[in-house]
Amino acid sequence: MAYSKGKSYVTQSELAKMLNFSQQSISRKLKELEDDKLIVRIISKEGEIIRLTEEGERFLSSCLSSLKDAILSLHSLEIKGNIVSGLGEGKIFLSMDYYKNHINKVMGFDPYPGTLNIIIYDKLSLENRLLLDSSPSLIVPEYKQKDRVLGAVRLYPASINKLTPAAVVIPLRTIHPKSVIEVISPFHLREKLNLKDGNEVTIEVYV
Repeated sequence: MAYSKGKSYVTQSELAKMLNFSQQSISRKLKELEDDKLIVRIISKEGEIIRLTEEGERFLSSCLSSLKDAILSLHSLEIKGNIVSGLGEGKIFLSMDYYKNHINKVMGFDPYPGTLNIIIYDKLSLENRLLLDSSPSLIVPEYKQKDRVLGAVRLYPASINKLTPAAVVIPLRTIHPKSVIEVISPFHLREKLNLKDGNEVTIEVYV
C-alpha cells in the first residue's frame, strides 16, 4: 500500500491520483480487496481512508518478497559489437502506430523512429546472442492487415554503453544474420551517445 508524507494510510483520492486510475476503477478494486479482508476502509473528514489489515500486510510482504526474488534472479548477457548503417527499415516500422503502441505497452517508452544496428565481432558475444533465441522475451504479436502482415517482434530489455532504457529487438522475420542485432530506445542513440559507424558499443541484455 502506498503511504502519503509519512502517514500510515492513504485516501482513496490520493490513491487514484498516484496510480492514474479513475475513482470508479479504484472503488471497484478496493471493494475486491475489502471483500478479501486485505484492507479496511474508514470514512473520515479527510475522505475515505484506506488501511491494510494484518492479513493485507502479510500478503504485501509476500508480494514484495516474491518481487525481490524475481529481480535477483535476473541476469544479463553482454554483447559487444561495432556500429553499422542499416537499410532504414527500422525507421519505417517504428513510425507505425501498431509497433509504437505495443512497444510502449511492454517496454514503457516510445521508441525513437529508427534502430541502431550493431555487428558482433567476437565469439563470446555471438554465443550470448544465440542464447537470446532460447531466452524468455517480451513479444509484439503478428498483426494481419488487409494488404500485408506486420511481423511479430521479440523484445529484450537492455542497456547500451550503460544507457537505459533500451531494448534489443529481434523480428521473427528478418534479413539480418545472427551476427547483427538492432537496438531501440526513446533516444536517438547515435546523437545521445555520440556514435558513428565503426564505434564499439557494449550491450547488456537482461534475461
